[in-house]
Amino acid sequence: MHSRLSIILIGFMMLAGSAARASVTVPAGTALHIRTTHAITADSSHVGMKVGGVVDDPITDARGRVIIPRGSSATLETVGVHRSSNLKGRDRITLKVLSVHVNDHSYPVATNLVEVKGPSEGKRAAWKIGGGAGLGAALGGLVGGGTGAVIGAVTGGTTGALVAGSGKTHLTVPAEAPLRFQLASPARIDR
Repeated sequence: MHSRLSIILIGFMMLAGSAARASVTVPAGTALHIRTTHAITADSSHVGMKVGGVVDDPITDARGRVIIPRGSSATLETVGVHRSSNLKGRDRITLKVLSVHVNDHSYPVATNLVEVKGPSEGKRAAWKIGGGAGLGAALGGLVGGGTGAVIGAVTGGTTGALVAGSGKTHLTVPAEAPLRFQLASPARIDR
């Protein structure tokens, strides 16, 4: 009789312990707003690099209880880095969320990929080359007539190409940049 009572008490204690650590499932498709904690640059980023972030909006359940509080830390991963050339393309950095950290525990999450794009270098280079050729043609036409305009256009276009090919600034995702991810699969978080 005494052993049965012990087994029942142990069973109740196990149930009470599991109830205290009940987990909640955050459904797939839930928006996860993250802000970066430091700048990320296309120059120094590489695939597999871990990046810090902070949850910007709390995640709540259907009853309004907070599951993931605002300010919880998150770990992002760089899954793609594309650096453009000086004359064409655009820089791109692709990120995903690896985990969120709630109540001193880290929980893995699977999210969609978010791509941050820099400005197009092709349009910028074309503008500089075209502007240099136009300015060179105008100045050459004033100084040397028709032949001077042709020489000025070629010289100005070449100068524009040299200017476009130098001084490129690669994409930088600044600290505190807001990024919006979506959970690709349900995430289990302990309460």
